[in-house]
Amino acid sequence: MFEKMIKKSTDYLIRIHVIDEDDRDVYEYGFHSLYNNIIDITSILIISVWLKQVPQTILYHISFVALRNTAGGFHAKTHFRCFIMSTSIWLLSLWGISHIAVMEVCIALAGLSVFFVWLKAPIEHVNNPLSMKKRKHMKIFSRIIVIIFFVIVIATSVLLDDKHNWIAASLAYGMATQMLLILATFVTKG
Repeated sequence: MFEKMIKKSTDYLIRIHVIDEDDRDVYEYGFHSLYNNIIDITSILIISVWLKQVPQTILYHISFVALRNTAGGFHAKTHFRCFIMSTSIWLLSLWGISHIAVMEVCIALAGLSVFFVWLKAPIEHVNNPLSMKKRKHMKIFSRIIVIIFFVIVIATSVLLDDKHNWIAASLAYGMATQMLLILATFVTKG
């Protein structure tokens, strides 16, 4: 069914002369990515609403995705594996945000994330090699982003009362997830 939707979407664009038949592969890949993203985001939203963890999920994903896009890291071999792994880590993080949202843990997770991003990022993927210029650019941005989140984690941990520790925890667990993906790259290489 999924492949039929991709083919029909691409066929439609070719039929109305928006794209050329020669570009079919590129657009089918694009639709494949688009539909996977829609499924992922919809699943995350449904689960977070069901668990009553929407704000936590949003903050977690803001820190995780911002770092993921600049720092790189481990990639699963298939979208299904990626989805299962990402969802499992996110759900464990939500549990941590709900049960281990103490200032010291948040600052420790964020601090470790700064250390590993600073030391190892960006991590290159075989499907997306980096030029020296892009590597330098991503290194700078990943460091800026991780420092910004670290400062926010410290500020919210120190300035807000215990009732609001979930804010720092959500950001710190997102950062820690990215740190784990950086570490996983080195574990799976060896």
